Amino acid sequence: MPDPKSVATALDSSAAARDQSGYVGVGIYNGRRTYNFGALVRTARVFGADFVFSVGHRNPTETSSVRAELTTPVFHFETLSLFVASIPANAHLVCVELAADAVDIRTYAHPPRAVYLLGPEDGALPGDIMRQHDTVVLPGAYPLNVAMAATVVLYDRLLKRG
Repeated sequence: MPDPKSVATALDSSAAARDQSGYVGVGIYNGRRTYNFGALVRTARVFGADFVFSVGHRNPTETSSVRAELTTPVFHFETLSLFVASIPANAHLVCVELAADAVDIRTYAHPPRAVYLLGPEDGALPGDIMRQHDTVVLPGAYPLNVAMAATVVLYDRLLKRG
């Protein structure tokens, strides 16, 4: 299990070397299927995410079909509290979930330094984390596959932030 302070330090120093465009991380809470995590890693690489993560005891450890995990850092956190403690101090946590009071992603202004936490396909993010952080919802009446949801989020960010 990664040490929260060393992860935060590594991510902060990585971000400091970048220009003012910021950085982005994307991951899933309690992912159900390992192949979805592999697809999430691949999607993150395609859209230039700086890191990928999983949170929870179901531990998706699948690699991507193009071995994207060799060029994109992948972290796993056993608990949500360890994950939250590891987010860089200057990053903004954004929850992605089907929630009644969530902001429609089409109107959301993505922060420069964002960490997107996607809920599981067969459940939801805990309510307390969504109440403490921005929560966005994707258009549509039904949930998407987690890798597809990550694609929509990262594409929306790319369109709006350049």
